Amino acid sequence: MARDYTTLSLADVGAEFSAVARDTQSVFGLLDREQLNWRPAATSWSVAQCFDHLLNANREMFQAIDAATDDACRPTVWQRLPVLPRVFGWMLIRLQMPEAKRKFTAPRKADPASSAIDQRIIERFVAYQHEAAARVRSLAGHDVARIIMVSPFASFVTYSVLDGCRLIVTHERRHFEQARRVTQVPGFPSSPLPGMRT
Repeated sequence: MARDYTTLSLADVGAEFSAVARDTQSVFGLLDREQLNWRPAATSWSVAQCFDHLLNANREMFQAIDAATDDACRPTVWQRLPVLPRVFGWMLIRLQMPEAKRKFTAPRKADPASSAIDQRIIERFVAYQHEAAARVRSLAGHDVARIIMVSPFASFVTYSVLDGCRLIVTHERRHFEQARRVTQVPGFPSSPLPGMRT
């Protein structure tokens, strides 16, 4: 049964960051540089690009969360509208769920590198997950369901900080599954022999 990411609590989001870290290490942690950078087609992303994209997108999202929770920042007109944030938040989370079929073009700020990506991308992503879990725990003193943030990718799109956190982990699961599918495509490089890791 598909998980309903629209109902995750802040604690659930923190736990999901940790779960994604464990799953990423388990599924992709032993892939070598060739495997991480292999692409099924010229227009498809590699495993490494999926995780590079997530690191870029998450950086932008957490900067927007920081701005929304900074008491010194004045709310924008879009943040003061009462209904739109609830609609946008729910809709975007549903659209990003792993089983959703619709494809999207990544915003330029979140584009992955087009050249070969360092083999340590998985290590960096896993470390970032632990940092993200800690950042989410630090939000516990805020009313994250009522604080409205502006999307870092479209200035007219707003949603609650809680929905922003939900959106991050939903988006991560979507691209985790995309990366897993890459490893299942015929032609994916086989694992090197023990002692031959590149």
